[in-house]
Amino acid sequence: MLSNKLLALSITLALVSTRMMAADNPGSHQHGHAEMQLAFTESQVEIQLMSPAGNMLGFEHHPHTPEQHQIEERVTNWLAENPLVNTLESTCQIQATTIQHEVAGGHDHDGHSHGDPNQHADITVTQILTCPGLNKSASLTTPLTARFPALEHLDIAWAGPDEQGATRMEQGESSFRFGR
Repeated sequence: MLSNKLLALSITLALVSTRMMAADNPGSHQHGHAEMQLAFTESQVEIQLMSPAGNMLGFEHHPHTPEQHQIEERVTNWLAENPLVNTLESTCQIQATTIQHEVAGGHDHDGHSHGDPNQHADITVTQILTCPGLNKSASLTTPLTARFPALEHLDIAWAGPDEQGATRMEQGESSFRFGR
């Protein structure tokens, strides 16, 4: 269960980052873009990652083929098993992960899809991590931009006990400073 301090930071982060992201991201679903929000204490960080499904899966509908089912399973397993951030000095440990797929609407019957091809789907990942040395680190790394090449821009917002801020990572970048 989240501590009251971490919960308060999460609420602050949501309010601050919504304003910051809205100015830079006029649409809530932009292919090639994702948003990550972090709320941290001395050694724990709560993360929420929101991305169009196409950035991670390569498609935005219910899987139709065996290959698409395998892709969805591999991506879901990877997101569940890998911390979305680490310190430069050590690997963070996952305490909890939640993955939500908001898959495009429509329905299948007789092997034919009847969904709207213009609909969009999103993936939201929430992780709670314990990161040794987090209180001493000024930078974090993320494997997201390397793992998902369709992810061109990752907007990151964070809040901690003494600071808050935001940055944007471009394709191929793997670390960012968060102001300590």
